[in-house]
Amino acid sequence: MRCAITYVPPPDDPLTVAAAAWLGRDSYSGMPHRIEVEGLTAGDHSFLTALPRRSGFHATLKPPFVLEEGHSVRELERRLGQYATRLVPIALELTIAVIDTFFALVPVRPIASLDTMAANIVAEFDSYRRPMSPEDLERRSAARFTSTQLGNLAKWGSPFVFDQFRFHMTLTGPVDRAEREHVALVLARYFSGVSLAISVDRLVLAVQEEVHEPFGIHSAHPFARVPQLRIA
Repeated sequence: MRCAITYVPPPDDPLTVAAAAWLGRDSYSGMPHRIEVEGLTAGDHSFLTALPRRSGFHATLKPPFVLEEGHSVRELERRLGQYATRLVPIALELTIAVIDTFFALVPVRPIASLDTMAANIVAEFDSYRRPMSPEDLERRSAARFTSTQLGNLAKWGSPFVFDQFRFHMTLTGPVDRAEREHVALVLARYFSGVSLAISVDRLVLAVQEEVHEPFGIHSAHPFARVPQLRIA
């Protein structure tokens, strides 16, 4: 079993609904979606969203990890609920951008408080993570990571934490450079009627029961109900 600590807007949020339809699966219910997208054939749309569909619409805060022996999902859920009540909602505006080779929703500008929150969550819940085996570490290390990312991988189980973290909500798998302009236009048109202003106001526990299965939302834990920070 693998777990991840993420952010996902509420199930009835228009952005959640639109993103679930775009990806082809609702993370909350697990139900598939079938829609027509202007500018893409059904096959191209399915191929474009195949990778992020398995994880569902979300922003990763603590990357997926195997639950350490001696801990249970129920225990992690309870601890997460307690921790979430100490956090303050963060409001931000998103935009569609390319990260490396894929498209995602990212903050219009860096939000230091968001990066700090993610870093604290990574460290706070690391005792629940089973350390990577030497075989898994060797396999993952074969990728083209920087020395900092390799250090993060060895210590924290993921290359993309702390100063390597970037808040994002993935919309596509890798897109060839020649196709990116077209995909950007399709995405801009698709999300044009949806507000990209969000409030990061909850922690969501996602669980993958088996390796071949998609991640599903196990539970959501709201932050303290205090005035939101201004959109940066």
